[in-house]
Amino acid sequence: MDKQTIDNLMESDVRNERVRSKLEKMTQGAYCIHQIWGVGKIKGYDSSKNRLIIDFMNGKVGQEMDPIFCTKKLEMLDENDLIVRFHMDPEGIRQQLKKSSIGMLAEFVESMPNKQASTGDIERTFADIVEKKNFKRWWNVTKKLIAKDPNLVLEEGNVTYLKLRKNPISIEEQVIEKFNNTHNAQDRLPIAEEISNMAMGSETLKNATNHIIDVLSDYAAPNFSKLTVGQKFLSCLVRNKLAKLLDRNVDTLEPRIESIIHESSNLLKIIADLPSTYYTQFFSLITRTFPDEWEKHCFSLLRNGGDRFANDCILYLCENGHEAAVKQQLVRWLHEKNLKTPLLHWIVKNRHAKKFEAVIAQELLVPGLLRAILWAIDNEVLAGSHKSRKIPLADLVCEDRILIKDLLTTATEEEAVDLAQMLLVNQGFDSLSKKSLLARFIAVFPSVQNLITSNSKAKSSADTVIKVSKESLEMKKKEYESLVREKIPANKAAIAAAREHGDLSENSEYKMARQDQETLLARKAQLESELQIAQVIDMASVDTSSVSVGSIVTIRPAAGGNPVKFTILGAWDSDPDKNIISYKTPMAQILLSKKVGDVVETSISSTNEHWTIENIERWVDRK
Repeated sequence: MDKQTIDNLMESDVRNERVRSKLEKMTQGAYCIHQIWGVGKIKGYDSSKNRLIIDFMNGKVGQEMDPIFCTKKLEMLDENDLIVRFHMDPEGIRQQLKKSSIGMLAEFVESMPNKQASTGDIERTFADIVEKKNFKRWWNVTKKLIAKDPNLVLEEGNVTYLKLRKNPISIEEQVIEKFNNTHNAQDRLPIAEEISNMAMGSETLKNATNHIIDVLSDYAAPNFSKLTVGQKFLSCLVRNKLAKLLDRNVDTLEPRIESIIHESSNLLKIIADLPSTYYTQFFSLITRTFPDEWEKHCFSLLRNGGDRFANDCILYLCENGHEAAVKQQLVRWLHEKNLKTPLLHWIVKNRHAKKFEAVIAQELLVPGLLRAILWAIDNEVLAGSHKSRKIPLADLVCEDRILIKDLLTTATEEEAVDLAQMLLVNQGFDSLSKKSLLARFIAVFPSVQNLITSNSKAKSSADTVIKVSKESLEMKKKEYESLVREKIPANKAAIAAAREHGDLSENSEYKMARQDQETLLARKAQLESELQIAQVIDMASVDTSSVSVGSIVTIRPAAGGNPVKFTILGAWDSDPDKNIISYKTPMAQILLSKKVGDVVETSISSTNEHWTIENIERWVDRK
């Protein structure tokens, strides 16, 4: 706009005088930025309509906008602004960024008010330069470069700012500054580790390290409650490493690392919070602390611990001459049905590794190992520990194309059919995976094909029925009616209303309404499918001669202890807090059809237990 046009706007409303400086920048060819539409370029001014004509880079070209409105919604960009320079010479700017991300960031921060840029400012400016799909990865890499740069610093808070340092500092000084500016003990530990990996060349670093050693000693003290025992142990490890770098005698530092091991009632708690790089040190310290019992402690950790350190524990035992003992224990645990998921996972992955051929005996690679694997996968589903993701052991079984062949080498035909049956009812595999795995069974034992064929023929309408109680069926029906009559129509109205807000690509209300629609329609389809095959159980016809759906079963552990009652009801009636379970659960399947006096065996989390059925009642009589 020219001066005369601006003067006319001032005369029409004296309040416009306060935005004169902004209007003077709205000349043809000038660049601007809109919070939602992004970068735009002024193409001209239509005096007959009093409208600026702006082309936005997101495809919204020829937008007609009131100049006064623009002073509130648009930010005018200087010709030296990085965004403007990028749109004038995109390839040149990209090449410049490629040569030095840090240099361009420093130049950008220098141009900002107060010599600082928020992460939002950085994303807005650099997302187009690096391409939006690559921005997150580029920023993660660049942050690591910033951490090593003496001139730039990221100051974190409610808003994170990138700033230019007034006085550049060395990498060592930056890490010390980071440690001192961090107040949370847990967050300080990895920074202290980082310092322990540095060469102690400067006096500044040495002096700071002496202070850090004292801080870590305080963290490891018994009365410091903000760290777990594993984190206290790590504090001692890092402290001792730093002390050795400064030629200090670690034996004079309190608390002693051995005392933490001695005072811990459960070594698993220590290793649970320990980074894997310290496992070997941990096992070595156990050997020093318990010279006569270290093997017992290592085997206890191996049996009960997680998969994070199984490999390191076995390696340590083997390197200290205990290959035969490891081999013997693994075989014994398999026979006792005490091989837990982490060790099963380790055996499957390492059964062909040369370095473990003295440990993984042929006695391990037997049908019983496959049985243990299938039990472990089913138990993980029962425990509900992988509700939101796949079960790693099940994935490994599917991915290892020769595992079933390896484990069926010594199997009889009867054992193979029995294992295939276990696979068919296993809850840890989807139907497609089961088909693929059964094909591997058939490749070794063609007779397994007969099982699949007979299983398919035996499927009747009863197999496709879901047994439910009358109460739970009514609840499902009410939920379906609510979806159809209330929630879905309300959602449609919400979508229609959100459309009226315009620009669907930037309309969060519309996106949320559409996501709700997908969830509601998916639930509607699921309910329709379930209601079609639901069959109400006649609870009044249940008798007490054997356990059935509608029974209350009292069982007592054979080893002694208090009895436990389970109520076995329909597929939708589970209430674990009240020991009400669906007839489809593994526990219910073990109990169904059993009579008073029968003994049943359960295996949960690799713990086998025998139970005697003491009493059978009708649930309908206890309502």
